[in-house]
Amino acid sequence: MRFASAAVLAIVAIAVQLDAPAAQSSQPPGAGAATIEEITVIGRYPGPPLWKVTSGERTLWIFGELTPVPKGLEWDPRNAQRVLEHADAVIGAPRISAPTFNPFRIFRLLRDVRRLTRLGDGTTLADVLPPDLNARYAVLRARYLPNDKRDDLRPALAVLRLYGAALGDVGLTMDSHVDSKLKRLMRRSQAEESTLKIKTEPEVVVEALGKITREAELGCFTAVLTSIETDLDGMKERANAWAAGDVAALRRFDYPDSQGNCLAMLLSSSGIANLRDELYAMWLAEAERALATRQTTFSVLPMRELIAADGVLAQLAARGYTVTAP
Repeated sequence: MRFASAAVLAIVAIAVQLDAPAAQSSQPPGAGAATIEEITVIGRYPGPPLWKVTSGERTLWIFGELTPVPKGLEWDPRNAQRVLEHADAVIGAPRISAPTFNPFRIFRLLRDVRRLTRLGDGTTLADVLPPDLNARYAVLRARYLPNDKRDDLRPALAVLRLYGAALGDVGLTMDSHVDSKLKRLMRRSQAEESTLKIKTEPEVVVEALGKITREAELGCFTAVLTSIETDLDGMKERANAWAAGDVAALRRFDYPDSQGNCLAMLLSSSGIANLRDELYAMWLAEAERALATRQTTFSVLPMRELIAADGVLAQLAARGYTVTAP
């Protein structure tokens, strides 16, 4: 998801924050017995060991990222540091960049984003949701956002806010700070860094959001709602295994990405939706270049791309490289 639509997520995150309610209890009185046990993280956790790709004597080491992760996670970076101390190349995570530093442009973009977050014309969420979806949403909102009175947000934003509240309620977070720590470690190394970036204009991203169809938005809403109903235990299990570096457990899991699937649905009719494949193709090309010219390289990929039969590591193996799981 981060590879495919970082700029879109940033704009959606701004929109969510603009309309977010004040901090509140996520459970109504008397609902504690139904709460999934909260994760408590004590001490520093290593995260997963590194995956290894080799071509002769040249090696590419890959750290597997995961979200969500346990709240309060203190990540021990020593596995990554040991490689980065000797790496002569690092491959940054592919991303979409839509920068703007003009304050008037920023103000206009924020105004447009706020306009896109609302249904408008006095329409409420209950007016646009099918009755069965509205009933499911109402149950979950009463549990995870009991004080939320906003009924004019578009379905995708409403359900993503609910998703964040549900994660927080079971002791998970989308913001682990591992990504920022990895970036700092990579910058501090003496390795040559390859930055994989596709630039676009922020107006293009906002325009794409404005073209979202109701059908796509309801598909997104349903996918995220279902993940809240059915996968919170699974998210906790994956988060604990990732934090502890339990590779055997990590291999057993699928890695559903409800937010990523949601965004893919939302952007299915825009050119931005096609950038994911382009970004991964860029990463593969850079990985092959490093395996041909560099002794030791370090990079980062989502866990799914390390494990899945159609993931990026599987594609490298199909091209003749030796992939060794920890």
